[in-house]
Amino acid sequence: MTNPLPTALDYAAKGWRIVPIRPGEKRPALQNWTVTASKDPQQITEWFSGPFADHGIGIATGPESGIFVLDVDITDTKAGDETLADLEELYGRLPDTLIAITGSGGWHIYLNYPPQLEIRNDAGRRLGPGLDIRGTGGQVVAPPTIHPNGNAYQWDQGCQTIADAPPWLLQLLTAQAEPTQKPVQPTGDITDSIAATYNNNTTWSQLLNDDGWTLTQTLPDGEQQWTRPDKDIRDGISATTGHEGRDILTVFTSSLQWLPEDSYSRFGYYSCRHHQGDRSAAATHLHHIAARTTENYFETQLITPTTPTIEPADRIELAHLVNWDKLWSDDRPDEEWLAEPIIPKGRSIALYAPAKAGKSTITLAIVAAVATGGRILGQTRATPTSCLYLDYEMTEDDLIERLTDLGYGPQDNLTNLHYALLPSLPPLDTPEGAHAILNLVDQTAAQLVVVDTFGRAVQGDEDKADTVRNFYRHTGLSLKARGVAVLRTDHSGKDTGKGMRGSSAKADDVDIVWQLSRTDTSKGDGIRLNRTHSRLSWVPQDIRITRTETDNGHDYIIDAQDQTWPNGTRQDADLLTELELPTNIGFNHAKTAIREAGHKMRDSRIRTAIKFRKQAKASEEIMRLTAGITTNSQEHKRVGRAENNRDALDGTRQRDAPPQKWDAPASKQNPQVTAPQKRDAQDPQRDALDDGPTGRVPPHRGTHPDPPPNTPTNLF
Repeated sequence: MTNPLPTALDYAAKGWRIVPIRPGEKRPALQNWTVTASKDPQQITEWFSGPFADHGIGIATGPESGIFVLDVDITDTKAGDETLADLEELYGRLPDTLIAITGSGGWHIYLNYPPQLEIRNDAGRRLGPGLDIRGTGGQVVAPPTIHPNGNAYQWDQGCQTIADAPPWLLQLLTAQAEPTQKPVQPTGDITDSIAATYNNNTTWSQLLNDDGWTLTQTLPDGEQQWTRPDKDIRDGISATTGHEGRDILTVFTSSLQWLPEDSYSRFGYYSCRHHQGDRSAAATHLHHIAARTTENYFETQLITPTTPTIEPADRIELAHLVNWDKLWSDDRPDEEWLAEPIIPKGRSIALYAPAKAGKSTITLAIVAAVATGGRILGQTRATPTSCLYLDYEMTEDDLIERLTDLGYGPQDNLTNLHYALLPSLPPLDTPEGAHAILNLVDQTAAQLVVVDTFGRAVQGDEDKADTVRNFYRHTGLSLKARGVAVLRTDHSGKDTGKGMRGSSAKADDVDIVWQLSRTDTSKGDGIRLNRTHSRLSWVPQDIRITRTETDNGHDYIIDAQDQTWPNGTRQDADLLTELELPTNIGFNHAKTAIREAGHKMRDSRIRTAIKFRKQAKASEEIMRLTAGITTNSQEHKRVGRAENNRDALDGTRQRDAPPQKWDAPASKQNPQVTAPQKRDAQDPQRDALDDGPTGRVPPHRGTHPDPPPNTPTNLF
C-alpha cells in the first residue's frame, strides 16, 4: 500500500473522521477509537507519519462524519446483492451515490446521514441477510486499504457524490419494533414491587461485568460506554448507561438475540437475560428463591448465587429427567416415518445441494404427498398429515408452476399443506422467531415444518456456529420437544464434498443430513440422496429416485430393486406371524412374546423382521390398489401406476444366500397371502441369488425379469 497520509487528509477534508486500521485486519488500531477518531489534519499527520505509517484507513460513520454506510456482503455464505435486489424490487432503486468495492468483492454504499434521525449499527436484522449498516458508533475500511485477503479496497468509477437515503430505507432503519404483548402480571403489584427492590439492590457494573460486558470508557458527564460480550472494544461500543443522567441501559447492537435494541432498567435486563423478556416469570422466579430477609435475598441469591436450590416452583424442571422404569417398560414403536425413508417422525433433517439441483422440487413433491395422503415416492399414506412449509424464495407463480408440474391442481385438497410464501417472520435464530413458529404450529397442528432455505430464515451469519446453535436453541429444540419434524433445505458450498455452505455446525443439531445430487437412469432423470450424517441406524445410506413423466406432470419414485434383507429375515418374520402378532406391533411387545414362546432372537433381527412385515403389507396394499389402473388415469397420481408399483414390490424381495424355503403352518397363514403367492415364495427361480461374495445382487448386475404391464407382482 502506498503512503496513506495524502488520502487520509483528503477524506478528513470531506468532513469524515479518520482512524488508522491495523495491517492485515479490518479493525482500528486505537483504543477508544469511537472517541479518538479525528478529522484534524495535524492529528492525522502525526498518526500516518509516525507509528501508523503502514496502516490502512478507516472512516468512523455517524452524524459527526455526516455519513452512514450500507455494507453489501457478497460471499459464498451470504448474498447481500440478492437481498438488496429484492428490496429494490419491492420499494424502488437506491439513488446513484458513492460506492466502494471491498476487498472481498462486496460494496460499501455511502449515504448522507439524515438530520434528526439516529441510524444505528445493524447486522442483517433490519434489512435481511448480507446487508449490514454502519451508523452511529460504527466504522468502515476505506480505499486504498488492503483487505486481509490481499485485495485492495477501491472506489467505484461511477457516481462520485453522496446521495440522500430514500425514505423507504430510512423507515426500515429507524422503525421501532412492535411491542410484544405483555403477559398477565401477578396481582397486588408484586412484579412492580420486586422490580423496584431488584433495581435498588443491584448496579449496572455488577450485572454487565458478570455477563461478560466490557466497560470501554466513562465520559465526564458520568455516561458509561460498554462493549458486548465476545466483541473487541476496538470494534466499537454496544450500549451505554447513564445517558443524559438516566439510570437505564440503552442497547444499540443487534448481535444479542436475547437482548433486542431498546432501553432497559436493571430488572428489565434481568428479565431478558434469564426469562426471554417475561417480567412476570422473572418476578415469580425471584419471589420463589427469596431468602428469609430481603437483604440476604439480594445479597446471596440475585447477585452472586452460589448454591443451587430446588424450590417448589422449580420442580417442573424435574419433569425433564428420565424415568428409567418407564423408559424400559414403555412399548416403543420400531420406526416411524412421515415420508419413508426420507423424513422420520419428530426428527430434524437437513437436505442440501448445489443451486438449481432440484432440492426444493423434491421436497415439495414429498411434503405435498404427506399433506394430501397421496403416494410418497412409491408408498401410500392412509391419513393426510398437516405440514407447515416456509418458502423464503418462490413467488405465487413459481409455486403454481411447480405444483402443476407435479400433477396437482384445483381438484386436489391441499388444505393440510399450510404454505407461507416469502414469510415476514422474525428470524428463526431468535426467541421472537421461535415464538412465531410455535404459534403457527399450534394453529395448524403441523407435524412437519419445512424451512426452505435455512440461510434466508436466520439473521446471523451462515458461517458462524452461533447462528446454527441459536436456531436450534430457540426453534429446533422447541419443535423437537413437541414431536414436530423439521426439514430445512440448504445450499452446498463451492466444493460439494465439504458439506453445507457456511458453518460445519449445521450438521451437529440434526438427526439426518441428506446430500442431493442429480443422476441419469434408464427410466429418466434421477436424484440420489446420500446420507452423510445420521443418529439413526435404521436410515438407509443411499437412495436412488427416478423422475418420470406422466400425463399429468412428473412423479418421483424410489428405485427399490436393490433392496436386500439379512439372511433369515423371512423366517424371523414368519415366526412373528406364527405367534399371531399384529403387523404394527412394537419392538418391546414383540421381544416379550418371542421370549415367552421359548425362542431366542437378537434385537436387531426382531427390528428387521418387524420392518419386513410392515413393508410387505404396504407393498401388498399398493398391489391391490393399483391392479388394472392405467398410466392415463388421473387416479394413478393418488395410488400409483402399475409399472412403478413393480419397483416398490421388488423392495420386499429377499436376495440373500443361500436360498431358504419355508412353509408356515397352514393354521397360521396370513389371510392376505394367496396360494399363488405362497407357491411363488417357494419358487427357486424367484429367490435365486447371485453368486457374489456377499449374497446380494450387485447394483450393476441384472435383476429379476419384469412381469407384463398391469400384472400384479406376487409378494411371496
